[in-house]
Amino acid sequence: ATKTITIWADDARGPALKTFLEGNTKIAPGYTFKITTYAGYDALDSAWKKATASGGPDVMFHPAGEGVNAAKSGKAVPLTFSATEKSQLGAAALGAGTYKGRTYVVPLDVDTTTMIWNTKFGAAPKTFADLVTRFKAAKAAGTATTGICSSDGTWGSLPILTALGGGAWGYKADGITPDPNQIIFNSPEAVTNWNKYLIDPTTKKSNGVFAWDGWEVCGPQFLAGKIMALNTGSWRIGDIQKAGVKYTLQPVPTVNGKGKTHQWTGFGGAFVTSFAAKHGVELGAKKLMQYLAAPAGALAYAKAVNRPAVNSAIASKVSSDAAGFGKAGASNGVVQENALLGSNAGGANWYDVLGDVYSKILVKGQDVQATLDKAAVILYKN
Repeated sequence: ATKTITIWADDARGPALKTFLEGNTKIAPGYTFKITTYAGYDALDSAWKKATASGGPDVMFHPAGEGVNAAKSGKAVPLTFSATEKSQLGAAALGAGTYKGRTYVVPLDVDTTTMIWNTKFGAAPKTFADLVTRFKAAKAAGTATTGICSSDGTWGSLPILTALGGGAWGYKADGITPDPNQIIFNSPEAVTNWNKYLIDPTTKKSNGVFAWDGWEVCGPQFLAGKIMALNTGSWRIGDIQKAGVKYTLQPVPTVNGKGKTHQWTGFGGAFVTSFAAKHGVELGAKKLMQYLAAPAGALAYAKAVNRPAVNSAIASKVSSDAAGFGKAGASNGVVQENALLGSNAGGANWYDVLGDVYSKILVKGQDVQATLDKAAVILYKN
C-alpha cells in the first residue's frame, strides 16, 4: 500500500506545492504526498510549535532558521548532501540550515537584496570607488542626485557598510558563523573609506553618494532616473519595469573589487520532521529532500512558487531577475541574526544605531571616527 507523507506549508507556498506534489507517486515510489496549507506564516508557525507525533507533519516548508530551531529541539532530522549538491546550493544557503555541523534544511528560495543599476549611466561599476567617481561626474553634469540608495532604509544598507570595510560583525573561520566579539563597524578601513568616499571635504557632510531614505523618497527619484542604483529586493522590480527603467542586477561591489560585500539574506526551505520516523515515512520524506536538492526538483519548485531560486544549476531556466537575486543571495548573502540585531543591551538596537550614525555623519557633519567609535561600543554590548 502507498504511504502518505504529510506536508505543511503557508499560503504562499502550499497552493504552489499542490500543483506538482499532491498525489505524486514518482518522486518517492511507494509514497504519495498530501499538502496542508495554513493561512499565513504566523498560523503555520503556531501550529508547528504545538505539533506532536499524533497529528504533526512529516515535512515542513518553512524558513531555514526555523529548521535550525527544530533541530535544536529534536524535531528535525539531519540530511546529507553530495559534493555537487553542496556546490549548486552554496555555502550561505546550506549554512542557514546548519546546526552543530549538520545540515537539516534543503534551501529552496532566497529573500535578499542586490544592487539594481540603471544602465542609463553605462555598465554597472566593478568597484565602489568607480561608482563614486562616476557619480561625481554625473552630479557635476546634473544627471544624478544620488549614487546608491538603500531603498529599504537602514535594513538594506549592509552592502554599503561592508563595501567600505565595516559591517555588523566579523565571522569565525567558516565565514558563516557570526563572531559578535569581532566589531568591525569602526575598523580603520571603514573610517578611512567613509571619509574618502561618502564625505564632502568642504561641508564635512554627505557628498550625495549614499542615501538611506527608503522607497518613499528614493523610489520616485530612481524611477525618474536621478539615482544611479538602488540596493533592494525583488519586490521593487515590478515598479521599476513599469517605469521603463533599464537595469542590471549585481551585488554592490567592494571598494577595490576584491572580496565580497554582504547583504542580509533569508532562505526558505524544507526539512524532514522527527514525526516522519514515527509515521513510518522517513525514507520517503528524505527521497523528497533529494529530489528538491537536485536541479529537476529545484526547478519544479521555483516555477511553481515564482520566487528567486537558490540552486545555481537552474539559473538559466528561471527569469533573469529571479536568477539574479538567487545568485546574489547564494554568493553574498549572510544570515540575519535577529537576536543580535534586535538586542538593545547597549542602549539601542542595530537599526537605531545605524539611523543615528547616518544622521550624525551624513546630515549633521559630525566626525566619522568619533561617531563610529561610539556606535561600536553600543554594538559590542549588544
